[in-house]
Amino acid sequence: MSTAVSRIEKEFILKTLSEKAAPMEMRYRNHWISCTLKEVNPADIVLKFVDIPKEPLRVGEKVDLFFKFRGARMTFRSHLIAFDQEEARVAFPKGIYRDLSRGYERVTPPGDVGISFLIQGEKVELNFPKSASYEAPEEPTATPNFDASKITNLLQAFREKARELASEHRIVMFRERKPETFEEQLIAHTGKIFLYPQSINPNVPEKDLVLSTKILSQEEVILSETSRGKELFDVLQTIATVNKEKERKGIIQELYCPILFHQYVVGYLYLVMFKAGALRYTQKVVEFVSQFARLLAYSLMVNGYFKGEPVKEKVEIAEIVDISASGILFALPREQYESLFQLFMDLEFTLSIGGRNLKIGGRVMRKFTDQTHVYIGIMFLDIQEADRLFLMEYLYGTTEVPDFYPSAEEWDLL
Repeated sequence: MSTAVSRIEKEFILKTLSEKAAPMEMRYRNHWISCTLKEVNPADIVLKFVDIPKEPLRVGEKVDLFFKFRGARMTFRSHLIAFDQEEARVAFPKGIYRDLSRGYERVTPPGDVGISFLIQGEKVELNFPKSASYEAPEEPTATPNFDASKITNLLQAFREKARELASEHRIVMFRERKPETFEEQLIAHTGKIFLYPQSINPNVPEKDLVLSTKILSQEEVILSETSRGKELFDVLQTIATVNKEKERKGIIQELYCPILFHQYVVGYLYLVMFKAGALRYTQKVVEFVSQFARLLAYSLMVNGYFKGEPVKEKVEIAEIVDISASGILFALPREQYESLFQLFMDLEFTLSIGGRNLKIGGRVMRKFTDQTHVYIGIMFLDIQEADRLFLMEYLYGTTEVPDFYPSAEEWDLL
């Protein structure tokens, strides 16, 4: 792992190298240029070319310099200030790094590079509405009466509990029909619970609100409708109409809880209370129906209800951050892809670069996130020798790694 030298060390190293006209290798784009250190000034460094650069240089572009000092490999990054056929002037470096361990330099990806790969995961294709939420079919912790392997017993346990909570209750599946009503379309699109009145009525007292991210807020209801192409005025009018209709029917409380299987809403649990003065649904009620929905989804899977097979998901939207001859770092949308990658998992992918498609096997050695993206660093494990040489030539302009450059084939976690 590389370390930065101190300011005093940096000045001493550069002064010593200039006195000896020490050899250096300049990395400019994908070309190596041999040079010697001629002069060190407070604001810049002068380099004398050993070979005339094959490609015209441009002021302001980044350059990396590699050299040895007392047997240690070192490097610094700078930019071109001026140049002619014999010399180049670069900005005085902010830092020098030593103890280099990376096998190959990471470079900014060329404009024509792309990556795609297949992930064998839990994604399934089914004929049910897809939602914006996701629920993996894992067996939840439950009470002894909730036996997920026996659907009949499971349904009976739900009915017994639901009778205590609702005037009417039912379980609706979307296998034979699609979501039709306003509430059904909402839960199918969002994968969240619709709870009346708080999901659509702004006049609910704060003390009666159930605070849960599983429940649709009024803002989420409006956003769900407008995101599907509906005009805001029409959405507000629909909400007002639905509110009036529920008041006309004497509905005190109403709950639609989606049954999620992966990204699909396969049905929902329904509770409604007409009795005036009845207790409002609490956090405990919401947790009960949510838990039962997970149990039911798992039970349906165990009993072969879903006719769908896991499929390999093709990913082609990765944004490449940097690349070397031994690895690659790329970014993907965090919400959609973070759970698909685990440290040290192996995968195969296609690297499209320089008009060629390289089939490479690799291992995830690095994973980190920011607010919107997950970043994945992959070490190349299996690459054809011809492809490796092509990649080196394309990235560095040579198939030979200069002696000034680190030769160890370690994967640096920095």
